Order: sequence, then structure tokens, then C-alpha cells
Amino acid sequence: MSGIRRTARSVSLISLLFVVRPPSPGFGQAVQAPTSQKHAATSGDDLHLGHLGLEVRDLEKTIHFYHDLLGTDLLGPRNQQRPFRADISLLKFVDAPAGAEFRDVILSIQGTTTGNQRGTEMTVEAIEYRNVERRVFSPRLQDPGASHLGLTVRDLDSTLSRLRAESVPIITAGGQPVTISPRPGLMIRAVFVRDPDGYPVELLEQNPVQPTSAPAGSNILGAHIAVVVHDIETTLRFYRNLIGHELKTQIASTFSADNLYNSLANTPKAQFRLGAAFIPGSPVVLEFLQYRNVDREPMRPRFQDIGVAHVLFMVKDMDTTMDRFRSANLKTLSKTGQPVYLSPTVRAVLVTDPDGFPVEFMERKE
Repeated sequence: MSGIRRTARSVSLISLLFVVRPPSPGFGQAVQAPTSQKHAATSGDDLHLGHLGLEVRDLEKTIHFYHDLLGTDLLGPRNQQRPFRADISLLKFVDAPAGAEFRDVILSIQGTTTGNQRGTEMTVEAIEYRNVERRVFSPRLQDPGASHLGLTVRDLDSTLSRLRAESVPIITAGGQPVTISPRPGLMIRAVFVRDPDGYPVELLEQNPVQPTSAPAGSNILGAHIAVVVHDIETTLRFYRNLIGHELKTQIASTFSADNLYNSLANTPKAQFRLGAAFIPGSPVVLEFLQYRNVDREPMRPRFQDIGVAHVLFMVKDMDTTMDRFRSANLKTLSKTGQPVYLSPTVRAVLVTDPDGFPVEFMERKE
């Protein structure tokens, strides 16, 4: 990814494998922007990455994992009551059946602001449904449609010790962190675990600690999101067409096999290539992984299924976003096919990417 500034961006181990010592001679090829000027983004059209949404089985177990054990910030008192409710607007938004209820919680991720802009942090929004049929979605890391959350932590050993004490499943082969030294003076250690619903979480420690907007003493220093795809070019074209030319992307043109990453993700003998999208107004990198030489099973879960994730983009102009939807012949998950007002000043729409990964766009008017 030569030519792309990575300072103050939280990057995963696989990003560093490409960025610092590129194994693929074709890495760095940029995906072209859409040719239609009608749908090109204007400056500041997209604000920031809002949240990673997670559909969970038990909200209290999710809070314990992400807040108590990992150290994310929690919106609201730790022990407050979080009753179920029926919000007609939200249920229309995801086309949930009549009688469905939900409860949710917001967990803020430190180090995901640009500078010190409070209020623009990426969050985990955990949602628990009831009175609706839900299946458990727990894909392997190489399956198209799977995703994972990466968290850069200050102290991997103490974090992993807390998780082991509660028998949190570890994905990484051998159950131990993978260690690399991608360049002189920098050491990276990483491990994959599963949260209470089986969702994969990558924990990454950098030594020395890299620049971050996280407060002093925070265990979490930044985040990234990765999605496994069938074809990177198709996926990046999807995101570029919806977000516009301000979404900077890069892609590896050839596949590589890296024993360290395959050990980390427990994908023996797999070959992979990486694409990356740099979100306007956010230090969070959205990564895309395409595998070959390994068994892959495409995943198409329903939005409410346990362990399903989605990503949110905050946009300034929902009408422009909907023009792009219509131009791409995309259908929303709502019954009406139109954005749903979640409040008098907030409207949102949900769509799935080419691999079935849900993507939300939200407009908030002041």
C-alpha cells in the first residue's frame, strides 16, 4: 500500500504483512472510481464509520465480554435495566415479523476517532431479539460473508489471560498468539478468539505502541473490520459505487500464502489476497479478504440470526445514497424499499453487499 498514509490508523496483522513487507508483486493496484459523475461523492459527503452491529443471544454476556473483559466503553451505567421493547420503526427497517421485540447496548471503541473528535468513535451496537426465529451464524474465517472485528490492545497477555480464565474459545492454531517483526523496531503479536455468540475477534498488540487517539490507560487503542468475500473487485466496486470517489481503496492483484497469518486464522495452506477501503473521516480500515486453495462455504444469514454482523456508514445526504441504490438496482431490507425514520431526525436504510454482508446507511439531521 505504498503511498497511503497509515499513521494513526489501526491496522491488522495481515495489513502489516502487506504494507511493511509486501509479499505480492501486484499489491498496490487501485480500484478505479465510478465513471458516472452523477453519483460521485462531494467533499464531506460521507461522515464516518458509525458502528459494527452484532446480533446477539444474551446482551448481558455480550456486555461482559466486550466491556468487562476487553475494556470497551459502555453507554449508560453498567448495571442499569435494559428491557425489551417493540419499536415499530426499527422493526420495519429490518422487516422483522409482528410481535418481535429487541433490546440493545452501545459499546464505544477507544482510538477510533480522527484526532480527539469525541462523539465520532466507532461503536459496537449489540442487539438481542426475542419473539422471532433466530439461527446461530458461526462461519469459518475463510467463508465468504464472514467478518471479524479487530481490536488493537495495549496488553495482549493480560487480556488473553482474562479470556482464558472464562474459557473463551481461541481460533488461532495452538491457542497462542502469533508473533512477527514486520520491520526493524516493530513487533506484532495477534490472536483470534470468539465472542459469546461465536463472532470472531482479532486481538492485536503492537510494540512499541503506535499513535492513537485512545485515552491514556485504555486497554483498547483502535479497531479495524474485515469481511471475507468471493471476489474483491466486485465487492470494492459495490462500495465505491455507493460511497463515491472519496472512498480510497487498494487491492492486491495476486494471491499469497503466509504461514503466520494462516496459523493466526487457522486456515492451513490457504492462499489469500487483501483489499482495503479507507473510510472518509475515520481511522478505521475496512478490509476485504479473498481466499483460494481452501474449502469455502458462502454464508447467507438473515439479519436477526445470532452472530450476524453489519457495518454502518453515516452519510450527510440520504437522497444521494438512494440514487446510488437505484442506479445499482439494489433492494433494501425494509418492506417499503425506502429509508425508515428511526426518529424525527434520523433515517436509515439497510442493504446487503455481493456476499450477503449487511451494510447500513444512516442520515442524522441536526
